Amino acid sequence: MKNDEKIDNAGIFFDQFHKLHQEFGRFWFEEILFHWEWSVSLLLSIGAWIFWVFYRKKDSTHRLLYAGILAVSISVCLDYIGTALGLWYYVGKLIPTFPAWMPFHFCLLPVAIMFLIQTKPHIAPWKKGILFGLLTSFIGEPIFEWAGIYVLTGWHYIYSFPIYTLLYLFCDYMAKSKSFEPISKT
Repeated sequence: MKNDEKIDNAGIFFDQFHKLHQEFGRFWFEEILFHWEWSVSLLLSIGAWIFWVFYRKKDSTHRLLYAGILAVSISVCLDYIGTALGLWYYVGKLIPTFPAWMPFHFCLLPVAIMFLIQTKPHIAPWKKGILFGLLTSFIGEPIFEWAGIYVLTGWHYIYSFPIYTLLYLFCDYMAKSKSFEPISKT
């Protein structure tokens, strides 16, 4: 295939994606915006960060935010892969975007990880990671599926457990890294 053909074919796929996104935007505006699912999404998004602002360890704010940003970045990438493979999708989105469900990936997940990192620091990270994986996979996901917000089409909760556990362990490791040094003036 010649380069011009590749560009044309890629443009066709982009146009289809753009049209699909516009259709989803109309659906979201008519069927989701200001309905109960949207309200729950808004409350979870705002509530998670309000909780974190009041209960964070103030002298570790930047280190914890670093871990939270890592959690967001990794989870959004993994979510994109999962939805692109058709393993799940979301209803009740806060904004009409593909694919991530913002309240989870940008609010609940990073806040839960940051809170666990700072809580009871004497407990081994692997124990917290397993707890986080269990709670998220076998309580959080089923609740959101029951509510009709998270729809599984080829995924099982057990698959999420090692992913959430490893995600927590990586964020914990990075947050506690001793390799941070001040940027010196040179």
